[in-house]
Amino acid sequence: MALTVEEKTLAKHRLDRAEDTLREAREELSRSNFRLAVNRAYYSAFYAMRALLATIGKDSSKHSGVAALFNQHFIKTGIVPEVGLKSIQALMDLRHEGDYQDFAEITEDEANGAVSSAATIIGLLKEKLDEILK
Repeated sequence: MALTVEEKTLAKHRLDRAEDTLREAREELSRSNFRLAVNRAYYSAFYAMRALLATIGKDSSKHSGVAALFNQHFIKTGIVPEVGLKSIQALMDLRHEGDYQDFAEITEDEANGAVSSAATIIGLLKEKLDEILK
């Protein structure tokens, strides 16, 4: 199925947003703002998932919905390796901890790991998106 110009534009926009948000995560990490670095790392992966979903005309207003759609259309079909979803889930869990749990402390190691995972996820999803957009 050929993608429309609108789907391609939206997918590219969302990937650009993912890459910008990853840059923000790295900046916050360099400032030792570990909670915010994790937050931005997660969101960078979230936007990358939404970029791929744009290629099939799917989206959700909920984070869990985006993850479920991504799993259904990209993981279970073998387009993206399952390890990608596990990494995204780990990012989501750490972000929830930092954003919603009182007195939660995000360590430097956790933040470094989150930013590294997000960079790997975005690289993988960018590669898949490039293949789809060809």
